[in-house]
Amino acid sequence: MVGRYETFVSRPLNAGGSSKLGGAAGLWWPYLPRPDPPEKAGPLGATLRLRSLLQMPELGLTLVSGKHHLDREIRWVVPTDLHDPRRYLSGGELVLTGMMWRRAEADSDAYVRNLIKAGVTALGAGDHPEFHAVPADLVDACALHDLPLFAVDAEVAFAEITERIVQRLSVGRSGDLASLLDRHRRLIAADGIGQILELIRAELGMECLVLSPSGRALRGGLDLSDADRSAVVARAHAAERLPVKVTLDRHRCYSVFGIGSTIHTGRFLVTDDDHTRWPPERRLVAEQLSALLMLELDDPAQRPAPDVELIGALREGRVDEHLMRSAGLPVGGGCTVIAAVGEPAALREVVVAEAVAGPFDNLLQPPAAVWATVGDETVAILAGPAGSADERPRLLEWARHCAAVLSGANPGGSGAVSVGLADPVRSPEGLRGALEQARHTAALAQPRAGGVDIAEPDHLVSHRMLLAAVPPDVSRAFRTRVLDPLLEYDARHRSDLLPTLRRFLECDGSWRQCALSLHLHVNTVRYRMRRVEELTGRDLRNPLDRMDLALAVSLD
Repeated sequence: MVGRYETFVSRPLNAGGSSKLGGAAGLWWPYLPRPDPPEKAGPLGATLRLRSLLQMPELGLTLVSGKHHLDREIRWVVPTDLHDPRRYLSGGELVLTGMMWRRAEADSDAYVRNLIKAGVTALGAGDHPEFHAVPADLVDACALHDLPLFAVDAEVAFAEITERIVQRLSVGRSGDLASLLDRHRRLIAADGIGQILELIRAELGMECLVLSPSGRALRGGLDLSDADRSAVVARAHAAERLPVKVTLDRHRCYSVFGIGSTIHTGRFLVTDDDHTRWPPERRLVAEQLSALLMLELDDPAQRPAPDVELIGALREGRVDEHLMRSAGLPVGGGCTVIAAVGEPAALREVVVAEAVAGPFDNLLQPPAAVWATVGDETVAILAGPAGSADERPRLLEWARHCAAVLSGANPGGSGAVSVGLADPVRSPEGLRGALEQARHTAALAQPRAGGVDIAEPDHLVSHRMLLAAVPPDVSRAFRTRVLDPLLEYDARHRSDLLPTLRRFLECDGSWRQCALSLHLHVNTVRYRMRRVEELTGRDLRNPLDRMDLALAVSLD
């Protein structure tokens, strides 16, 4: 048995080439599967046991551990590389992972623990560019937590595995979803995402919309305003698990499904119906089609080689016109450099990716941008009209919007992400100086724990620069002395003095504007501000006292 175990760990995963190729030649099966017992009828006509996977050599799955669990049933397949995919899972899944989440051996145990908590049936691992075999630490973690583990042959794409298993699960269903998936596969070259959205409309009888992590509309026919999309993704980010029901204006009900991704937040599929009232088969179809959408959408975390080369050259001070053109950037127009630091790295990356994809709908050409992570820094270059001084106000507004929405993507999380923008430059030679300015600007950002903050060059001549020069322990002592009375009062009385003060200062001391933005009566705001004055000993009519409060709030 030891010899078999060692063979499992060392079996090549990508000796046959890229995982995007088809076929499953040269597989060695460690167990001879017994004939399947009769499978029970499920919501789509049949369930599928782990044992059945070993009788489908086209899947390219080799059992590594969990032989005693071969009678476990699979409800559907979820490809994902999120470190903690629980919000996209609801139990019974076969999870397929390329192990992009693994940066240290200890990550495997944490990852498997998250899968166990979500109630998944089994794990399939493969397709990592650095691993030629399932890492021993992942094998050990699965054995320790009793989670069946399959090695995925590198010549079989996750898309192929997903579609074949979905077809098996769909046997016996009225309308035969498998035939629809076959039609989707034949037409995928023309418009893959459009065909899947058409399947959702035809099969579920509803309009839907695919949203980016910041609320950009990617595809779909569901009509939602900018404010509605922001509200929907904010609720999705804050949810412990997807799908989640979102109600707007007390009567408009939507369901948000997760479209898994290697990037921190993934994308979202929004439907105009309440999934909590659906029968099981309807919900299962929606979740399976969401998984197919994930396979069709490009993964932003996988950066093209020219982008990585250009950003690496920028950090080394050797950018030229050839490198810019190779990365698809125009030369001679305005360029804006963005630098982001902090953790988690995936949140840092998605903030930058969303910022450079801004809503420049007035431009004749879409924004030309490249970004990549090198070391512990994520850097972007936004070129052409979108990176010019004329579009600067809208770029800043959009970047701040992305930061505000994505701050909810890591609720209660450790770390924080600081993003800095540089002034536009007009030549490759100016990009190096722009990167240094963006780095200095990012150092002035003040994100809250688990959040994101955007700083701009104007902050280099603002109070933020002075605060950055103050020792951290002095800043903390000042903040504690000024704001602790409010924090203690809010905790004791379950009130909102500090949030109201923050909004009051953002509204430049306007009672009416503050009340409108918080949906409160003006007298309520006045009462709360009187309590703030009493507790802090500051007079909001005194400019110096108000400055004390503003500085303390900015440090919170």
